[in-house]
Amino acid sequence: MGVSSVRPNACIVLCALGSCLNLVWCTLMGHTLGFMPASDGMQGWTNPRTFFLVGILILSLLFAVFPHGMRKGNKLFVTALPLLASMGTACFALAYRQDLFDSGSLAAFGLCVSGVGYFWLVARYNVLLARTQLFSCAVWSIVAALFVKLMLVEAFGVSLGSDLQVAVAVVLPVVSALVFEAARVAARVQVERNPWIDPGVAARKPRTHTEFGIPSRPRVVAMGRSEKRDLMAIMAVAAILLAVVRAMSFLGMWGDTHTSLSESIAWMASLALGGICLVVFGRFALIAAQERPVSMRFQPAILVTLAGMFAMALHVEPNSVEAMFLSTVVQLDELFAHLLFWCVVIAALDALDIPSYRVVGFACAVYAGVSIVWVVLMSRATVVDTTLVLLAAYAVVVFAMRANWSRGSWAQGASASGSQEVASDSSNVAAPMEQVVSDEADEEESDATERLHTLIAQRCEDLADAYGLSPRERDVFACMARGRTRTGIQEDLVLSGNTVKTHVAHIYAKLGVHDRQEMMALLLGQEEGAVPRGE
Repeated sequence: MGVSSVRPNACIVLCALGSCLNLVWCTLMGHTLGFMPASDGMQGWTNPRTFFLVGILILSLLFAVFPHGMRKGNKLFVTALPLLASMGTACFALAYRQDLFDSGSLAAFGLCVSGVGYFWLVARYNVLLARTQLFSCAVWSIVAALFVKLMLVEAFGVSLGSDLQVAVAVVLPVVSALVFEAARVAARVQVERNPWIDPGVAARKPRTHTEFGIPSRPRVVAMGRSEKRDLMAIMAVAAILLAVVRAMSFLGMWGDTHTSLSESIAWMASLALGGICLVVFGRFALIAAQERPVSMRFQPAILVTLAGMFAMALHVEPNSVEAMFLSTVVQLDELFAHLLFWCVVIAALDALDIPSYRVVGFACAVYAGVSIVWVVLMSRATVVDTTLVLLAAYAVVVFAMRANWSRGSWAQGASASGSQEVASDSSNVAAPMEQVVSDEADEEESDATERLHTLIAQRCEDLADAYGLSPRERDVFACMARGRTRTGIQEDLVLSGNTVKTHVAHIYAKLGVHDRQEMMALLLGQEEGAVPRGE
């Protein structure tokens, strides 16, 4: 069993802390008394959050279009962007308290710069999690960040005066950048102490893909072209859901204060309920579903988030029990949407063989673009308009999901009817392993790659012998080691979905692991003495 999947490490904790600080920073800007003069002053233009989103959109488009150039500029950005983000936060807070510059222009400039810095910091944390941690670890890190953010925002809202709220918000981008550097060092130490690939394999690999100067975790799943398109579509759906949910919640419009701490039992119960629901959602809707085909993997989480959206369109009497319940549902749905979005992005970073910055840039560009439209529309929408738009959004997403289901069913039926090309059997255990080849595998020398493939194939055979896998289990194990999805294994071995599922369960049980990522950690020699010796 992979140790890193069950034990928190310094990198996970620091990433949770840094992500939490980012969330607290933008929430303080939008929903605390210290920033109310600026928010009120900009209402004649548009809602202040629009300009913050414009900053996110600008940098995310640059990430998507120029990923390599933005990556090369990291040395400059490391110092410049956190300081610019702090300066932008101060400009927004003080814009309507000075007479030297035009107040509206200064506030808009400050918000755009802050949005740029916010996206840059958030993207770095999630790329670091995707490249150096197991998926389950990344999920728990984001869950912790979201839960702690609830407590910190409430505490800062009630315990700090307006001037201190501004001061805290101004320094948070710099603090977050420092926490990231600590998380990066922790990740490097973790990889050095517990490498993803056996030293003997790594020594024969001429190039290892790195992120932030750290060897990246090998990709766990290799996908076909249609599966990659599905994942890109799901990433866009998750971005749209997050944009709609946040726009419909109190976070969608800046200028209202929602950070007053209550001493009532109801508030404490709501906070505890939020934490429990986050854990349940992360465990059963995201982590437990990671072995499913791409077209089905995130469907339960998407459906839960969609169901919560409709509570936002309901109108009840203020201060009633129903209003309190709906407020809790809205808050939970916003947390679910946030967690779902970044988990889809992390899964895409793990599976897609395109630059990390392009993946994150694409996802956040969709989110920011849709959010800007929603923020502008929501300031003018009536209740009926809002309900109709929600129904339309629901219908579009369900239609897309139905199309994925239909395509998946067709592929499975075609496989069961007798595919004439079997791509893998017990004689080709030595086939190439895509997940241990870096994102830049096309640049590696072919002879070194062949030696690497041979070594990994031998590792597969050693594990199969050591743990007593049956001949058919060896076939399935070899396909999994090559990164094939369950649908791909069905096609390769001409097996039914239930048969593949049974073989996978038996393999996990014999190896003593819980999922594919733990299996890969064992296969690549992440744990010393993972394979019994002398057998």
